[in-house]
Amino acid sequence: MLKRKFGMIVLILITTIALALPVVRADNETTNNASENQVVTDNNTQSTETTTTDETALAEESAESQNTAMSEENFKQQDIYLTGDNVTIDYIVDGNLFVFANTVTINSQIGGDAFIFANSVTVGEQGYIFSNLFTVSTDVNVQGVVYDLYALSRNVNITGYVYRDIRVTSDTLNLFGTVGRNAYVSCSNINFSQNSDGQEDTTVLNGMINGNLEYSSQNEITIPDGTVTGEVKYNEQKTTSNVSIQSYLISLGTIVATAILIWLISSWLAPKFVKRMDIINKKTILPSIGLGIIAPIILAIVSVILLLIRITSPFGLLLLAILFILIGISTSISIISINNLICNKLKINKTIGNFGMLIVTAIVLWLIGLIPYIGGIFGIVIVILGIGIMIYNLFRREKLDTKQSDENNNKK
Repeated sequence: MLKRKFGMIVLILITTIALALPVVRADNETTNNASENQVVTDNNTQSTETTTTDETALAEESAESQNTAMSEENFKQQDIYLTGDNVTIDYIVDGNLFVFANTVTINSQIGGDAFIFANSVTVGEQGYIFSNLFTVSTDVNVQGVVYDLYALSRNVNITGYVYRDIRVTSDTLNLFGTVGRNAYVSCSNINFSQNSDGQEDTTVLNGMINGNLEYSSQNEITIPDGTVTGEVKYNEQKTTSNVSIQSYLISLGTIVATAILIWLISSWLAPKFVKRMDIINKKTILPSIGLGIIAPIILAIVSVILLLIRITSPFGLLLLAILFILIGISTSISIISINNLICNKLKINKTIGNFGMLIVTAIVLWLIGLIPYIGGIFGIVIVILGIGIMIYNLFRREKLDTKQSDENNNKK
């Protein structure tokens, strides 16, 4: 009886274990599958998150690169030198602007000065020159804002705003905008108003000078009431005409073109000679001026003596020709030397930079030459300095060549 009961208990235990084992296996399998699914899901989630992060980083990097490219395209943090036929400035310039072209249009902000030599210059409504505008041109149109205006032009049209002063030499000044301070004008005619809607009898008063007006002209010009806040001063001008303006432009064009031509030829044939023409300093300025005074006198005396002797007269003519050539290119040599000095001080090393600064230097020296009394003396000094620089460079070259030859002999 006891054995029978024990056997029943063992059978019940075996049956229970047998029934329990599949359930346990099923639970483990489910758990394992769930764990595997969870791992796969976690991996997929992690992969998706990584992909999303990478895509976000790439998008941010692309956006940053695009913004940088757009920033570099729309913003120039340096001086700009431009030449060409039609030049348009539609990007911000955080520096000075130098342009030599046919037509120039400014539709953006210029942080420094603008030096423009062109046929037509336009400062658009979006244009803003934070400093001075220096221009020599046929037509000037100021539709935006300029701090100070210095113009030598046939026609000057101001429909925008000049923050401070204008100094204009022209045939006609159309002042339909506003001048913040004073106006110094030399011209044949000044217009403060323009016809409205094409009606000749109806005019609208636009021009305004918030300071003084000082002008010179052949005839006194009628200034409308209320257009000038300060005083009006008229200086009679005996010779101001289209011919004089044209002669000014021809004179300036000749000086600039000659300086550029001499610079190009010298840079091509004798580049070392051009580089050495930066000798204007305390030690060399007096010897250069001395040679510039003495050399022409000696050449003239020797030429006359040789011309008086029939046998040597051809040599006398040759020396006179050399003297005239020296005088003819002396101004250009002085311009190149002063330009080299300025470029060295400003650390302008690029060719286009030297070219642009050469034009500016020629224009500035020409403007100084227009100053009454001082201009004549200044012109003579420039000629003397140019001759002295050429002769000084010749002696300097011989000295350098001799020194180099001695050094080569010592090495041998």
